[in-house]
Amino acid sequence: MTTTHRTGSVHLGSDPGVGPQIAVIGAGVSGLMAARELATTGAQVTVFEAADHVGGQLRAATVAGHRVDVGAESVFTAAPGPLQLLEELGLEEELVGANRATTWIWTERGLRPLPDGFTPAGPSRLGPFLRSRVLSPVGLLRAGLEPLLPASRGGPDVAVGEELARRFGTEVVDRLVDPLLGGLHAGDVRTLSLQAATPQLAALTAKHRSLLLRRRPTPSAGPAFVTLTSGMGTMTERLATSSAGVEVRLGTRISAVTREAGRLRLSVDGQRPIDVDGVVVATSAAVARELLSEGSPVAAATLGQLRAASVVVAALAYPARAAELPAIAGGTGILVPSTSPQLLKAATFLSTKWPHHAHSDHVLIRASAGRAGDDRAIELDDEPLIERLHGELAQATGLDADPLEVTVQRWPRTMPQLEVGHHERLATIRSALARDLPGVVVAGAPYHGPGLSSCLRSATGAATTLTTALQETHA
Repeated sequence: MTTTHRTGSVHLGSDPGVGPQIAVIGAGVSGLMAARELATTGAQVTVFEAADHVGGQLRAATVAGHRVDVGAESVFTAAPGPLQLLEELGLEEELVGANRATTWIWTERGLRPLPDGFTPAGPSRLGPFLRSRVLSPVGLLRAGLEPLLPASRGGPDVAVGEELARRFGTEVVDRLVDPLLGGLHAGDVRTLSLQAATPQLAALTAKHRSLLLRRRPTPSAGPAFVTLTSGMGTMTERLATSSAGVEVRLGTRISAVTREAGRLRLSVDGQRPIDVDGVVVATSAAVARELLSEGSPVAAATLGQLRAASVVVAALAYPARAAELPAIAGGTGILVPSTSPQLLKAATFLSTKWPHHAHSDHVLIRASAGRAGDDRAIELDDEPLIERLHGELAQATGLDADPLEVTVQRWPRTMPQLEVGHHERLATIRSALARDLPGVVVAGAPYHGPGLSSCLRSATGAATTLTTALQETHA
């Protein structure tokens, strides 16, 4: 049976012979999923969370009486892992699909539609691409030459922006790839790793001479994205309370992980140390660096090289008449290139995108700001931040009324930047931990990317690695 409380006993798994004692540090989706997987092997698992709630970056807030996500917002349906987990957790009845509508790109000439078939891998069809009016004639001509270029040669890791600029030209990267992929990662596509940040694209470039001419799978008839009507945080709440054999301790901060007398020792603020057999560190890279600095200096130093961007999410409620504006009525949101001077990085028209947010009394908009190397948003106080974001939304859409209510969620240094050479840095971290702190593994977005499916794969992989290591140790 799972229990959740703020403080607990000093010892983990006091019953001998019933399985290894595992500590998971961090009660976000990666930590809770790793705990669930480990518990199925017979391990005694305790999750430690410094905050007074589970969920990590899955969080909702209330604006104008409506509950909206201010962290991760949705699940990509092409990745089966998250959907399968939601069904296992009994949440399939809460799933709702996103409405199909235009995604707008901010340009110097106003909003333009993101071409149908455009993905982080570039354009897949020329017709919508030509009609979008996002590129100049020269940019269109350069992109159309992609099938004539030589295939990628493989070799060392490169930036995703570098590879796509080689194939389609710099205009495609600056005006389309940057707002789409750079927006998803809150990063710079010219530093994000092709292999680590976009492994599917890396596989495509290695397999196909031309991305434009490759045979594409038939698109699914269903929605590309789904969410939970009660908020994505419901998933982690259900994970915390339904995973048999997992105990969650909130308000418990672990300050260090070291090795003492053949076991792993957790230093706990305000309590005596706790000894365990295995540890999953499912925190940000910055927190992991602090935890491991004494036990594995090399791993900690390499963790310090993993950058993360700060972002701010604002949920704004507008009068119902805003739904009549063409940009809002006909689109699900706006993507903004990093070359634009705007503070706004992206906006989602929640009332258009999600059926459960189509309210008769308000129009709900979610605005986000902040990228790697751009801390303007995180440094602004709430009032000037909202004034700036509202002004840019009004400029783009024609909004003529002030927001009736707003809520702001700040995420300092939380968006991981999987930059060129990331796989090598991750290998260094893993080998250092295996040498200095055997039985310690890392999991989560800093290592495998911010998407929900990436976090779940990372958690499952960490649990498998730790289980195998413990079995070999006790063989």
